[in-house]
Amino acid sequence: MYREIVAKTLTGKGKLEHYLNKTIKLDGDISKTLGCWIINFQHETEIKNKEVYVKGSFDIQLWYALDNDKKSEIYNEKVNFFEKVNMSYRDLKTLDDELYPKIYVNKYPSCSSMKLNDNKEVELVIDYTLFVETFQEAILVVNCSDDGEEDITLDEEITMNVNENYLIDKK
Repeated sequence: MYREIVAKTLTGKGKLEHYLNKTIKLDGDISKTLGCWIINFQHETEIKNKEVYVKGSFDIQLWYALDNDKKSEIYNEKVNFFEKVNMSYRDLKTLDDELYPKIYVNKYPSCSSMKLNDNKEVELVIDYTLFVETFQEAILVVNCSDDGEEDITLDEEITMNVNENYLIDKK
């Protein structure tokens, strides 16, 4: 016997792998780069017409040496992003179109490549990976038989549970 139940279930999955190539022009006589940190990573999801977007920001802190390594400074910049997530959805019978997103950070933003070019510009490659799952209230069909025997039919269940003399008994 099969029953229909309503449950909040996983209806969509998506992955966002993002690579940001950034060139930073710094003032002064840069002799070398010393390090790059990505901090203050913040993110949230937005849904527009069943399409999922991730909106957020992070800060770049670039440490570099000047004047033939005589002093060092730190460059700070806030980077905002708004990216569409490629989603794949299960074909389920849902109660409405409202999506409940959940976002997971698989790889936090980090600087995977840093290079000082001939023009004294710093070329960075920053990458991160996010997973997004969406949930909806859907109607699921579940097999409820314990031992393979047929359950009672809907008509039999109504006959067993409905009191035909309900109005007469209330008098």
